[in-house]
Amino acid sequence: MLGEIVADLLRGGVVTLQIAAGAWLVSALFGLLCAIPQELGLAATRMSLGPVLLALRSAPQLVVLYLIYFGLGAIGIEINSVAAAIVALGITDGAFTAEYYRAGFMTVPWTQREAGTSLGLSRLAVFRRIVLPQTLPFVVPPLLNAFVGMLKTATLAAAVGAPEILYRGQNDMNRTGRIVFVMIIIIAVYVVATMPLTRLVGHLEHRARTRADD
Repeated sequence: MLGEIVADLLRGGVVTLQIAAGAWLVSALFGLLCAIPQELGLAATRMSLGPVLLALRSAPQLVVLYLIYFGLGAIGIEINSVAAAIVALGITDGAFTAEYYRAGFMTVPWTQREAGTSLGLSRLAVFRRIVLPQTLPFVVPPLLNAFVGMLKTATLAAAVGAPEILYRGQNDMNRTGRIVFVMIIIIAVYVVATMPLTRLVGHLEHRARTRADD
């Protein structure tokens, strides 16, 4: 019995990891696409993105998840629970990730941009060859930290029936009545999954600070 519960929760943990990884990738790409217009001085795009980002930052992630899962279904667009969670959690988190990129862009001195422009490079070329490569070392640590948070946020997918670890845990508790045991296993899975990532983030943050001091 206990072995079956553990195996079931581990299967749920794999789905949780898939949701977190997918949502994190969506978040990283969406955040970058939202941050680029400001760096390139695209005022019209920046102004149109502003209200969208504000709405995504303000809305509860569960509401956005319901909107995508049930809203798309209401207009005839079928999407499974895992995909809905990846999209919803990805774009809501991406609205905040955009600020990570913007802060990273600010670490690059404007004199380097001006030097690139004086050499005949376009704004896009300056961004691609000068700004972005220097930004990444400062952005990677908060992005990885966001992934750790996404592992925990992914449990919201249980609300739309995604077979992740919390959804399976709820079913196991209802089926067996072993509430404490199930909760302990879920916590243990999260500790094992997040501890190496947390240490990696700390190491990368230290390297980024050292690089900034240099």
